Amino acid sequence: MSSNTTTEEQSWILVTGGCGYIGSHTVLGLLRAHHSVVVVDNLCNSSKVSLDRVATILNLSEGERKERLVFVEADVADEIAMRERVFNITKFRACIHFAGLKAVGESTQLPLKYYFNNLVSTLVLLKLMQEYGCNQIVFSSSATVYGAVDSMPIMEDTPVGLGITNPYGTFLERREICKFCIPISCPSR
Repeated sequence: MSSNTTTEEQSWILVTGGCGYIGSHTVLGLLRAHHSVVVVDNLCNSSKVSLDRVATILNLSEGERKERLVFVEADVADEIAMRERVFNITKFRACIHFAGLKAVGESTQLPLKYYFNNLVSTLVLLKLMQEYGCNQIVFSSSATVYGAVDSMPIMEDTPVGLGITNPYGTFLERREICKFCIPISCPSR
């Protein structure tokens, strides 16, 4: 991978939390669609082995893997590491943000840890995306934001924030911060 360059043939996508279950499946899909991927994960609740499995499923040679699937062990909330080890290595077409703590039970015991990690990582990511001209993001969320619903299935127009019982869901419901920050940091071009 060459520094700060992309080509028509090689479009780089940043996937935060890409070693987790949903992240690794997304990486698989992106690689199948001929994108190149940089995965950032701090491995606090995932394993780099998931990327080995992705490479095996796709029969990537060692050379192809080095050129199309790059792993950086870093915490997305660490702005210096993200700048120096991620954003300075290539230009990204888009970012898919899965990095975040997500255990509902633990979030009730350690609410500040969840609020800090999930908010700071998102804000650091948005700041760097703006600074480096990456204007497309997919922000992963959860059905937890709906709380105790009256009827199933949950639909797009189901009210959010009613009956949420844990800090994880409350943070996600408070994502209006992100609704405010994303258009400012990633305007349409």
